[in-house]
Amino acid sequence: MSTVQRVGSRPIVTWLAMAAVSLSATIWAAPAAAQQKEKVEFTVDVAEDFALFTPTLVKPTDTQPERGSFFVTEGNLYPAGTIQGDGASFDPNSGGSVGRWFCRGVLLVGASEIPAAAFWVDTAQLYFLPDDTRSIATEGLEGSGAIVRTVTGGTGRYRGYVGEQHQEFLGFNATGGVNLRVTFVLKKATP
Repeated sequence: MSTVQRVGSRPIVTWLAMAAVSLSATIWAAPAAAQQKEKVEFTVDVAEDFALFTPTLVKPTDTQPERGSFFVTEGNLYPAGTIQGDGASFDPNSGGSVGRWFCRGVLLVGASEIPAAAFWVDTAQLYFLPDDTRSIATEGLEGSGAIVRTVTGGTGRYRGYVGEQHQEFLGFNATGGVNLRVTFVLKKATP
């Protein structure tokens, strides 16, 4: 007499193996599908108000910020495409802002070498979308072209997200501050 239990014509071990494979495929497919749903991508324009740019001088005799000068600055965020062209006449205090931008960093070149140098500053940026309850933090270099920076985290709906910030320098606005176009490519890293 056989001791192998059967379901229909197949041994029960075969049925259990098929069920385990099916369950395993479901478990592995579910996180992949969830990760696809957890990707966020959007673009904003940044307009720095240069009246709020505050540097430190490396030496008391310096007449401008030099390499090693620390600074803090800020500006407003606008929907993508609000700043046309280089934005030379754009007022960073115009209506229609969707949030606030804060930036602190250190100069990699003297102020007179901007915008000719490839890299100007190493910064940490904070994007309030529209306030601190929905924010994104980034770090990296900045300069005259397009650059990719690291997204280090966020708050609110961006909590647990990491990714990249694709930043494009557009030009200088009416206050002398930078105009940027920033695209965030985010992925949920933690629940």
